[in-house]
Amino acid sequence: MSSVFPQDFTLRDGVLRIVSLAHPEVTKSDGFIFALDGHYILHDGGMTKTSFALEALLKLREAAGVEVLHFDWFISHYHVDHVCGPMECVIRDPRFAIDTVVLPPHNALPEDMPHGDSKYSPKIEAALRECHPNVKRIEVHYHSNDPSTILYNFGGAEIEILPPDTDWARDRELRELIANGYFDTDNIYDPKVPTSVGNTASVWYLIRYAGRKILFTGDSMKRTRGITEESVDRMWALYKDTIGSPDVAKWPHHGQARDNADLVMHEMDPDYILTTTNCESASVRYAEAFPDHKTRFFNSAESDVIIEVTPVGALEVSGGFEGVNPGEYYIMTSGKIK
Repeated sequence: MSSVFPQDFTLRDGVLRIVSLAHPEVTKSDGFIFALDGHYILHDGGMTKTSFALEALLKLREAAGVEVLHFDWFISHYHVDHVCGPMECVIRDPRFAIDTVVLPPHNALPEDMPHGDSKYSPKIEAALRECHPNVKRIEVHYHSNDPSTILYNFGGAEIEILPPDTDWARDRELRELIANGYFDTDNIYDPKVPTSVGNTASVWYLIRYAGRKILFTGDSMKRTRGITEESVDRMWALYKDTIGSPDVAKWPHHGQARDNADLVMHEMDPDYILTTTNCESASVRYAEAFPDHKTRFFNSAESDVIIEVTPVGALEVSGGFEGVNPGEYYIMTSGKIK
């Protein structure tokens, strides 16, 4: 692949480019930059340890030759490994201007329970009011409250914003979930509880361009094969007809091996699956369950992965690595579909 981030990301040549930002110093982190004909989106943005999002956006700003880089910010959910980098290092930086922000729905966890929503949402809101007072806000609601999806035009591509199914903190009793063993704890204030509930609030984003589809699934969770009402199951049931079979899909919840989304991912049948963890990858579980699979896996933990779609629909994926522990991963180094 000839593309080099970020120089080619500034080209106005009708090519949709997406980079999944590497995060070698942390276990898991989701940060993506979308670029198409001078339009840019930061999706999530990851951790702050080395300010992955800040470094990438500064390179993009320099390559674009602008004093202030304008972009939109799409957030999947309010967790540290998804929003902390932009919140701490980007929002208040005068070298950037956020034109549109997509905000996930809040959950109704108890006020005295520390959780990502209560911790990060107020900080993000305060920074937006102070530094980006004219930002356009797209506030996503739970599907159970508003079943409509949101269509967003991105420089010629279409992004469909898919709301999470329901607020698990309100519509399903936490104590009942605990009693059923979902959180692996009998303590409602165990940190696992707010973390899991926050993950189920993830917004999904489906990009359509030149006949191709790329799906981002946030941290929707699938813990147990025997349960068919978890957030991944519900989202797939709600949006199966909308999503169809995407060309590229991000494995929910980073693609960690403890995740059990392989049945849904296999039914989804993408050509490529992205994982974003440097722990044991769910790709191993997938390959064991479906030994004849033809899906190609790629991982962005150690090095950036770049996805390109041309105006005529040629799809190229480049980057990734062979795996943290050799032999444990089924990960591509490059691939192309024309």
